[in-house]
Amino acid sequence: MDSNLLAEEQRIAIGGIRFSVELVHYRHRQLSPDDRSLADLLHLVAGRRINLPFFCSGRTDGLATSSFCVAAADALEVDATLAAMDGGRGAGDAPPLAGRLAKTERVGTLTIFPHRHSPALLGRVIVSLAGAQIAIHSLCTSISALSLNIDFDLLERAAATLQPVVSLPEHHAPFRPEFAIRQIER
Repeated sequence: MDSNLLAEEQRIAIGGIRFSVELVHYRHRQLSPDDRSLADLLHLVAGRRINLPFFCSGRTDGLATSSFCVAAADALEVDATLAAMDGGRGAGDAPPLAGRLAKTERVGTLTIFPHRHSPALLGRVIVSLAGAQIAIHSLCTSISALSLNIDFDLLERAAATLQPVVSLPEHHAPFRPEFAIRQIER
């Protein structure tokens, strides 16, 4: 049997790949069951009309770990919100989110739109990216999409790494947004 035909048959058909704009990734770890710092932060972020293009949360041993992203242009406002939550404490005092929040700059979301909802897709994508030493900061999956947050500068390399794993529609190239939508005050 032709090895190219065999390789094509092992690839998983998908509907497409999309790259996000540059993002900043935040990871929040709940310290106790009554810790409401993430809810408070998200309330303040929503009040500033900052969009979260990615949010995912899980729970282990009764405590939540959550990841969310904002556009790089909105990160300064999120940081100002964090400073406001600090309550004007002195430089030596720990802010309310100390030990709970980690920030990673220059992140991008690679979104894969599956076709035929293949359960093998997630595992093969993770194994392929790990083999290429591309770290995944967070991921979320649904029937319609698999979204992975990786270093922004590695989006193209990640898509190339996935070529032996996925079969894209003819003439498809990863879609990059040409503009960002910003909500304005009314």
